[in-house]
Amino acid sequence: MAHQLRREDLGLLDRAGVQVHGRVEIGAPATRIWPLIADATAWTSWFDGMTRAEYTSAAPHGVGSQRTVVVKGLEVTEEVLVFDDQRKFGFVVTGANRPGLAAMVEVVTLDATAAGTTVTYRQGIDLAPWMRPLSPVVRKALTKAVTASLAELARRCETAP
Repeated sequence: MAHQLRREDLGLLDRAGVQVHGRVEIGAPATRIWPLIADATAWTSWFDGMTRAEYTSAAPHGVGSQRTVVVKGLEVTEEVLVFDDQRKFGFVVTGANRPGLAAMVEVVTLDATAAGTTVTYRQGIDLAPWMRPLSPVVRKALTKAVTASLAELARRCETAP
């Protein structure tokens, strides 16, 4: 990747300059949702604007696995930080094909409820100094994308056989 990002851990979610939170209640068990989270290629079926997602490291996939993802023309490389079966999936973005990001971490958490599963999606992003004035615009756009993505994830899981 032309632009290397600062390596971070999940702590960035709480201290990043741009923090995005999304949550959805899905009337399905985690066993139905987890395959759409754990399988990189499945993300293109539910994540807003994602046209490609693939593991670039050998199976089995888990902590330390590498992925390449393309969302609305932004291609990034990622490293899986947490892979807790049917509970939590998180990664750090390590490189991008465009400038603007200094660091980025994302995590998806699944919590069982009486009616199904609560899925929480969090992003922590530090922008490059020249991009920081655009933080409110970036936060709004990413919040919209995460909200739409979670709605599609719910739709797919609740209508699956």
